[in-house]
Amino acid sequence: MDQKRFESLLERFHSKRVAVVGDFILDEYLIGDTRRVSREAPVIVIDYRESVYHPGGAANATQNVASLSGSARAFGMVGGDKNGKVLADILKKRGVDPSGLVTVNEISTAVKTRILAGELHAQRQQVARIDRSYRVESGVESLHLLADRVAAACEDSDAVLIADYGMGVVPGEVSLAAIEACRNAGTPVIIDSRFQLTHFNGATVAVPNEVELFDALKSRDRSAKRLGELAHEVIQKQQMDGLIVTRGSRGMLVFEKDTEPEPVGIVGSRDVTDVTGAGDTVAAAVALTLGSGGTLSEAAEIATYAAAVVVMKRGTATVTRNEMLKQREEWSTPKTVKKDLA
Repeated sequence: MDQKRFESLLERFHSKRVAVVGDFILDEYLIGDTRRVSREAPVIVIDYRESVYHPGGAANATQNVASLSGSARAFGMVGGDKNGKVLADILKKRGVDPSGLVTVNEISTAVKTRILAGELHAQRQQVARIDRSYRVESGVESLHLLADRVAAACEDSDAVLIADYGMGVVPGEVSLAAIEACRNAGTPVIIDSRFQLTHFNGATVAVPNEVELFDALKSRDRSAKRLGELAHEVIQKQQMDGLIVTRGSRGMLVFEKDTEPEPVGIVGSRDVTDVTGAGDTVAAAVALTLGSGGTLSEAAEIATYAAAVVVMKRGTATVTRNEMLKQREEWSTPKTVKKDLA
């Protein structure tokens, strides 16, 4: 993709409406200083300093849509608790419309608590993580309400991103409603599913990493040849247009029907700072690109530049159009090495 096309697609992001559907998570960071070893057990005592909150899961994908100047709307579930209000307030402050979130008093908002510690004035490291999540069972009334909201939103969206973190919101009634409505409207549907890639028939494209693809089809053979076979199997059986498979420092592979995979190399350094939430950024960039009329290959290339920015930041981070343009100035072409495809 030449520079003019790259800039043109980024410019179109400004007017595009993306509905993000799925599992909304609050990322909590407890930050402290390490000063001594406990007398009670061989563990470090951490002196608490502060708590910091960021959107996680589908919420991180939503804030990335907003940071790239898209119009982002959130559709998922939160508990009727303090954390649910914190998450909705953060999203609103970051330019996301949270009105599509359904408050369910019977559940607690999903929270991932990361404990960061280190010596005073030194770089703090993650020493532990505590996950608190819910599981929504099919048939719950709140799912019916969410499905109705999502179907209505699909009618005036330029793209729909379904972010599945295994909490039961999708796949099922909600994603079926989204995909059906989008197919009727000609709207692209992007799937980012950690556990159930093969449960979203009729979507436009999925953006798994290679481990997720192997795991979804329970393959012990993890060769490049088998990767290609599995990608085409998913495309055919799930009636998708294609797959964009991320491979970390080896870039991405774009698979479409009856074609050879197209490699997209990385940009920037291979020495990343933090990959937390990078998949959400990729999914957001792909959704905006397809919603702007781009091809799968163009979406993968733009997502590569977006990911190159966020992996150099700590925690669940976002990327802006200006940061991507700057990255493009430094790396005009993604670099691919033959051995990266093996």
